Amino acid sequence: MKLQKITDRILMLPGDHYTDRPNLYYVKGDARSLAVDAGASPAHVEAFYAALRAEGLPLPEVTAITHWHWDHTFGMCAVNGRTYASAGTFANLFCMQKWAWDRPSMQQRELKGQDIAFCNMCIMREYAAEPSRIRVALPDSVLITDETIDLGGITARLLNAPSPHSEDQLSVYIPEEKALFVGDGDCSDHYRCGGMFQEESLAKWIRFLEGVDHTHHLEGHGEPTDKEEALAYLHSELALCRREAAGRALVKEYRRDYIRKLRSHVGHAPLHITGCSVLLENEKGELLLQKRRDNGCWAPPGGALEMGETAENAARRECWEEAGVVAGELRLFGVYTGEDRYIYYPNGDVCYCTLVCFTCKDYVGDPMQNTEEAVEHRFFARHSLPENLNRCDERSIRDWAAGTSSVVCR
Repeated sequence: MKLQKITDRILMLPGDHYTDRPNLYYVKGDARSLAVDAGASPAHVEAFYAALRAEGLPLPEVTAITHWHWDHTFGMCAVNGRTYASAGTFANLFCMQKWAWDRPSMQQRELKGQDIAFCNMCIMREYAAEPSRIRVALPDSVLITDETIDLGGITARLLNAPSPHSEDQLSVYIPEEKALFVGDGDCSDHYRCGGMFQEESLAKWIRFLEGVDHTHHLEGHGEPTDKEEALAYLHSELALCRREAAGRALVKEYRRDYIRKLRSHVGHAPLHITGCSVLLENEKGELLLQKRRDNGCWAPPGGALEMGETAENAARRECWEEAGVVAGELRLFGVYTGEDRYIYYPNGDVCYCTLVCFTCKDYVGDPMQNTEEAVEHRFFARHSLPENLNRCDERSIRDWAAGTSSVVCR
């Protein structure tokens, strides 16, 4: 991929949406050059350096890291020269150095809220499904305060300015070029805020940007833009954030134990919920079922989708909570609706449940026995399923036993 010219001194290697590689930037001084961000992997760094060599440009002697996220830092182990980052970035990477990089460990971190599914998916793509090749490096220089680096003819100001995307934000300002590199600073926070902006951090970030005299506004994943356009977008998000503040407070109140709180308002009246289940197969092609404690029927691990949760994450969570196994690759098996989806509970509650069902053949762990929700877990062959299947799961189990290969939707 060729470099894109921003100014006579600034070039950009465009990112890749498939693997979530960010844009990598090159700033050419008369004495030395600087790169903004280290990229997603050594392969990403090499692609950047190859593009520089093709233009006859020297490799950067300095690399400034905008924040700790994997796609901006996992190439640090392969960069030329010194790396600079904020203290917050150092702290996060120091913790990540202790992480195990294999699929089960990555999925366990998802369940614990330490990482998110989108990042793990892109990591698997970037590293060709071999995350064990990841090497998390620490920055050479840790900035407690702002710092100015003389590149010869131009200067680079490394500015500590927490953004709504990440508190460890380090922005790079080239005053002679009126260029500001903001990394992912204009984006919302997917780790702490579920992909939403927080009013206070967004307003503070806007004030920071308004105080920097720049024309070129250079982002981690977006196209180069200008200060005016960037601020117009952020102000619109701030206005939306303020309008939604009351609604978000209500969501936060109801998110935990949602169904029980809703029942306090509607009593036993029917509720429409979404359930997620997983048909787990062992190496013999047998299906894992659990004997439910509430009705004595057999069903796959599964449960209700929580607000703000993806169906896949809900399925993984239920596998872990109910069976004690970590699900690997999930494939959509079917979506089930219809008259048989009503659930009548002994206490009089009624629910209508749309079921999203997945299959999984590469789980990790041995199923637990005698848990809070299940008396036992047992594997069954296709031809020897138990008779007392849970009514709401029976269609998906029968479809699996029949060898259904295409996605079911009925």
